[in-house]
Amino acid sequence: MRVRFDLRPAEFLERERKRHSFNIVRLFAVLLLLAFLISSGFYTVKAFIETQALQSEIELLEGEIANLENNQAALTTEISRLKAKESQFRKTLEIMQSEPPTLEVLNALETYMDQGMGVNSIRFVPSADKDNMVVYTATVDATASTEEQIIALTDGLSGSGLFSAVTMPTTKKDEKTGRVSFTLTLIARPFGQGIAMGGQP
Repeated sequence: MRVRFDLRPAEFLERERKRHSFNIVRLFAVLLLLAFLISSGFYTVKAFIETQALQSEIELLEGEIANLENNQAALTTEISRLKAKESQFRKTLEIMQSEPPTLEVLNALETYMDQGMGVNSIRFVPSADKDNMVVYTATVDATASTEEQIIALTDGLSGSGLFSAVTMPTTKKDEKTGRVSFTLTLIARPFGQGIAMGGQP
């Protein structure tokens, strides 16, 4: 029987034993390192994707903001134009309200006067109603062949919608000519409130 002696140092033998033995601590450390590397890579990729998505959203929002700014500028321009137009309309309306409704009154008289009737004069007196709108009172001096013509004229003007009030006329008959003189007072509606000819007040 032969006996072999291992003359290698004890430290070398211990290192050899450890190298060939299963080390759970080393395995656990390797697994932790792999898990760290995998998770780091995953979160790095995820952060990159989210960054790109946020960048796309930022660019989209910047485009929407630019569109809103452009629309706001266009709206501001349009509002300024409409305000200028409104101011012009107000001035035009004030001018038209300050003028007596001569044409309207003459047209109404011509429409409802029978043949043989005539107008001597028309006087307009401005006043303000409860809403501070300009109202004109027209005093008409005219003549007619008969009193029936005057009544028909009064009825026609009352139903025209152009006047808020038509007073019963005062009449005077000329015994020589047979013609009837009369004075009629018409209170015209404020400008723009008159109803079309033939409507009801």
